[in-house]
Amino acid sequence: MKAGVAVIGGGWAGCAAALTLAEAGVAITLYEAGRILGGRARAVELEGQRLDNGQHILLGAYEQTLHLIARLHPSAMPDALWRLPLTLDQPPDFSLTCPRLPAPLHLLAGLLGARGLGWRDKLAAARWAHGLLSDTDTPEHLSVSQLTRSQPEKLNRLLWHPLCVSALNTPPGMASAKVFRDMIRAAFGGRNHHSDLLLPRRDLTALFPAPAAARVVELGGEVRLPCRVTTLEATTDAVTVGTRDAAAAYSHVILAVAPQHLAGLAAAIPQLRSMLHGVADYTYQPIATAYLQYDPAFRLDKPLFALTDGPAQFVFDRGQSHDQPGLLALVASAATNLPADWMDRAAAQLLRIAPPDSPRWRRHIVEKQATYACVPNMARPGVRTAHPRIFLAGDYTAGPYPATLESATLSGVQSASALLEQL
Repeated sequence: MKAGVAVIGGGWAGCAAALTLAEAGVAITLYEAGRILGGRARAVELEGQRLDNGQHILLGAYEQTLHLIARLHPSAMPDALWRLPLTLDQPPDFSLTCPRLPAPLHLLAGLLGARGLGWRDKLAAARWAHGLLSDTDTPEHLSVSQLTRSQPEKLNRLLWHPLCVSALNTPPGMASAKVFRDMIRAAFGGRNHHSDLLLPRRDLTALFPAPAAARVVELGGEVRLPCRVTTLEATTDAVTVGTRDAAAAYSHVILAVAPQHLAGLAAAIPQLRSMLHGVADYTYQPIATAYLQYDPAFRLDKPLFALTDGPAQFVFDRGQSHDQPGLLALVASAATNLPADWMDRAAAQLLRIAPPDSPRWRRHIVEKQATYACVPNMARPGVRTAHPRIFLAGDYTAGPYPATLESATLSGVQSASALLEQL
């Protein structure tokens, strides 16, 4: 073992960082305040079932995340993730399917063949998408609403704006056009499988954080949970991590907590004040998930559908993905100002797809600070800080993606790699 390093935060970024360091021969201690690994993408127990605190979709473009999962599930990748060609079905108004053609022809063919659009709208969408994929100079200050203002209202309502909300978890009027463009280019500007949708077939903790932590322990590291770090002290030679019960010194530390928790840990370290000042300006967006348990014999025609004209943007059939028959998950991104009857309204959206009987039970989870609002001109710090022994990892650090699992894992690996350069 080369050196003792603490990783504070057991979400996807922290687990990716800890795994990378442990596999490089570094002695790791991973601290997690909660009882379950995964952070803002973790398993929960509801009504006797293992569910998630929010339903996630991965893209085929999430190469770092998929690489890590494949390493930890080498013989069972199809059992961990269900790969589907991109299809957006919004019955009865709209349907888009991207055929297996080279990118970006598959997107252009999908738009031209979309159901629910007239030819003028199809041509407008195809021309605009082609221009967006070729664009490398989207102004930093533009919002998605400004970027899409030349598009027909129907296209924005059925396609571009719902994609913005689901990808950036930020309303189009305040979402960064540059980040939205980068997401579209990542999905549709590379290889055709980059736009595939991958549905988890295991709970989110079992998909990556838990096996990553198990691998860390197997390599001689330590995982402490629930163990909240309360203090952080840094000198030129070491960083001391304090918990309620003890304190320990490490050669380096990776802070892999959500940005809203950084100030509580690092305010006493002068070198981090500029970074803390930048993230203090962040605002946050909620994500709400409604779980509705219907008769086990009930199932949707497909594992997921897009939804319109209501609080929810997607419905997932967990009977098909997670072997939980009759259980649906309805997701409302950018879920500010949800009405008290939002689950009733979300359930009513289902009637456009299928007419289930009354649910046997229903529960909801609202992550009030699920992601930062991905706004124009957002200051996102790098993984290195002004203190040479302290690094950052998280979906908010500098990178091409908004707050996604790919941003988290990519940041974790980058943070660990930057730290390894100093050992």
